[in-house]
Amino acid sequence: MNTTRNSQIANRYAKALFLAAGGRHAELHKELSGVLTVLQDPVINKVFYHPRTSQQRKVELVRLMGLSDLLESFLLLVVEKGREGLLPLMHRDFERLVLQDQNTTIAQVTSALELSQEEQVQLQHKLSELTGKKVLLRTQVDPGIGGGLIIQVDGKVLDASVKHRLNTFVHSLSS
Repeated sequence: MNTTRNSQIANRYAKALFLAAGGRHAELHKELSGVLTVLQDPVINKVFYHPRTSQQRKVELVRLMGLSDLLESFLLLVVEKGREGLLPLMHRDFERLVLQDQNTTIAQVTSALELSQEEQVQLQHKLSELTGKKVLLRTQVDPGIGGGLIIQVDGKVLDASVKHRLNTFVHSLSS
């Protein structure tokens, strides 16, 4: 199945879960995040996602997790339809819907060095002003960018890294 089709299917499941959640979006998001954390365990992951693992074994695993009725029913449907491989995409799309509902967005920030708490708060405040939304920062360190920041927020990328500036400079010299 192609990537676009998988993304469309995951989005439909996420929307259905979002609508079924009523006012419990944040609570359900936290619970779904916990499920995905459990499924990342190498042993559980190998069993749950293996094509030869029977549907019944997967159902037993879901029931052992002690989830809310809504999330358990959702996951049982996902397993019944053979869509468990799309759970990470469903989680991503569900998270996007929950954040949108809360007028919140996620900014992925890449820096050459670890940002201090104060720098993160300042950046978060500035991005909130620019987007008009509450901003959650997800930071990562990549020394390869040389310095500066790369910020991805709301589908836009601001590349203020030294690496990008050097590449731009080299390109302008070769033109």
